[in-house]
Amino acid sequence: MFKFSALLIASLVVLFYVAVNFSSVTTKYECKGVFTLEGERTPKTIFIKVETFRSWVALWSSSDANVYVEVPNGWINVYFNVKKTGEQMQIFDSKNALVGNFSNLSKTLALKTPLGFFDGTCTAIEK
Repeated sequence: MFKFSALLIASLVVLFYVAVNFSSVTTKYECKGVFTLEGERTPKTIFIKVETFRSWVALWSSSDANVYVEVPNGWINVYFNVKKTGEQMQIFDSKNALVGNFSNLSKTLALKTPLGFFDGTCTAIEK
């Protein structure tokens, strides 16, 4: 009985370790594009971090990813409601309104922000 209990505890520890350390893949991007606000277009470079979840995370989360956005010296936000549809990631705000999308295929980002609408192309900068 003791061996079974020890084996069960060891198995649970290993499963917990795998779930915590291997449940997501994070990629950081530099995105060069244009902010458009009230007809005025401003070139800008922003940075995003896309944390994509493994399939088993669906057991406890309805989101397929998290997207972190930083406009240097301007604005920072995190989107916790992201849905994958093929190669696209649809980004929703806290009120479940669609505010943008990111393409894993073309690496383009379109996102509505308080600073205006951003449209640009991203390049991976770190894995």
